[in-house]
Amino acid sequence: MSLKWVYLSISFLSVVHRDVAKQPCDDESLIKKNGKLSREDIEDLISIDNQSQIKMCLIVLGKDPLETEIAELLWRDLVKVYTTADDIPEDELQLLGWISKGIPASDFMNLSLTDIETIASFGKWRNYSKEQVMSLKQAIEDQWSYKGPSDFSSYDLAALGQVLCSFNKSHIAAIKPFAYKVAAADISNLVNCPQEIIREFALLATSRDAFGDPSGWTAIQIALIGCVISGLDSVRDIQPDAFEGLAASSMQCLPNNVLQAMSIEQLSHLSLSAVNALTHAQLSSLDREQIRAVEETAKTLGSALNDGCCFTSRNAAWSTVTLIAYLQLSTLIP
Repeated sequence: MSLKWVYLSISFLSVVHRDVAKQPCDDESLIKKNGKLSREDIEDLISIDNQSQIKMCLIVLGKDPLETEIAELLWRDLVKVYTTADDIPEDELQLLGWISKGIPASDFMNLSLTDIETIASFGKWRNYSKEQVMSLKQAIEDQWSYKGPSDFSSYDLAALGQVLCSFNKSHIAAIKPFAYKVAAADISNLVNCPQEIIREFALLATSRDAFGDPSGWTAIQIALIGCVISGLDSVRDIQPDAFEGLAASSMQCLPNNVLQAMSIEQLSHLSLSAVNALTHAQLSSLDREQIRAVEETAKTLGSALNDGCCFTSRNAAWSTVTLIAYLQLSTLIP
């Protein structure tokens, strides 16, 4: 056999071996890991050799929270594919999900953010460091130099999302109340947002061009406003029955002092899903009468669900959740 044929045979076998050994990103075992990935799991998944699968890999690998080390490795692999961060296509940046947690703060300044959908993907909660958020904010401001907060549309606000928490309160105050009103649902549950920023959003919410006086807010409006109610001077200005609209997702970003300030009647109007979403720390912050009010809500609504008077599906699931909530509450009442 000639040396040429030996060389070609070895090259062919090495390619075949690499392709066989390579795990596809839509592999069921990889998907089931739910973000609990090791270095071995992600090796060569995002690479020039696997470029045809990169978009699939970004979707699968970024769908669940990742350890910072893994997110950083995946980002480095993606940068290697395109040589530099600024050459990564925006349609792939939009698919990063939790991989974006691994982007160095300095790299945000080099990303292309011309598409509002790219900004929207970075505006979701990804537990970025303060340095990452500030760098992302600066990059957006640089590329949006033609517009300031007073020019932000409701679409801009919805896309910015968590990034709004890094703005100065004077920037939030400059937002048009009507633009806030339209985007309210998209920014109703900002996580770990400074209280001074939430206060400014609350001022926007109470504007005549937004939702007006809190005493006239309805359950639907409370559903839209969400955690921004924690920026009000007094949460007791809201009618009790309006709290029927407070979503479970909003309960998780309500500080303890807001729950403590709620009246017994307001707490009694919380939905079962809202009650179930209360953490042990939140429940522990309430006084005895408040806990009893929440317990009564869990008991009453849970009983109604189990009797089938109000809902005709998923009763079994609800009854389990109700039981958990009831047991949680019972341990707090002597």
